[in-house]
Amino acid sequence: MRLHCALCGRRMEKAAVMIGAMPVGPTCARKAGLIELSKRKSGLVFPVVGRKSAPKNDRNTIDLFDEVDE
Repeated sequence: MRLHCALCGRRMEKAAVMIGAMPVGPTCARKAGLIELSKRKSGLVFPVVGRKSAPKNDRNTIDLFDEVDE
């Protein structure tokens, strides 16, 4: 699944910033000045680079499809 830029609609592999839940490509973000705006940590514009996407494993819960010996 490929992402589409929220500003121009082009396909992209990786978003540079997010406006709310909408991804913006690196070229459009640079031209619109959103990269500098995302560094301020205010509003709905934030960078994608520093975000964690993988959840941490919790030892207190079991996996949904993990085989359990009873």
